[in-house]
Amino acid sequence: MAKGLIRKVLLPKEDKFYPMFEEMADLTARAANLFATLFDVTEPDARENIFREIKLTETKADDIVHQVFDCIDTTFITPFDREDIQKLTMKMDDVIDIIHAASQQIRLYKPHKLLPEFRDLNGVIIRGCEQIRIAILELRNLKKPVKINDACIKINELENIADDIFHHSLSALFATETDAVELIKNKDILVMLEFATDRIEDVSDVLKTIIIKSA
Repeated sequence: MAKGLIRKVLLPKEDKFYPMFEEMADLTARAANLFATLFDVTEPDARENIFREIKLTETKADDIVHQVFDCIDTTFITPFDREDIQKLTMKMDDVIDIIHAASQQIRLYKPHKLLPEFRDLNGVIIRGCEQIRIAILELRNLKKPVKINDACIKINELENIADDIFHHSLSALFATETDAVELIKNKDILVMLEFATDRIEDVSDVLKTIIIKSA
């Protein structure tokens, strides 16, 4: 009894990391879904509200990053390698940062229209973020990583789809856009959205490393 009490006091519970991972995964999905709503509104005030919500999501994610790092410093036993905890948190944060950056490009560049290809790429981002959520929920069960592996495979497939969309979109943009300024604006937004799919794959790579080390 005494030993159990001492262990509780001296060794902070490793379980506290999982809710933070899960909240971060939820925030990636929230950011991607908020971005999707930009395609359904045209009123400047409505769009500003969406930009603001995406920024709030990005700020919440930054707060979780700090919480995770603080917990690493004060936790004796962690659920898996400390370096991988840092990487997993930072890579999910990167996804949100890039979605926020793409939203700010739209806000500041004010392109004449939002290309359908933006929606297509964001659709891939949404699906990738959903796979992140599925995988993160399974981190509590690392001894049976089947669902994590399946999510990682799907993320890799989605990255290939995103590459195809990106290269086709870029080719079409240069072939059809006659306004040089609009071409640059749209190219930059396409590139940023494609970066987001790359960062989702980075999350998958960290998850695969965690699985290998836990085997």
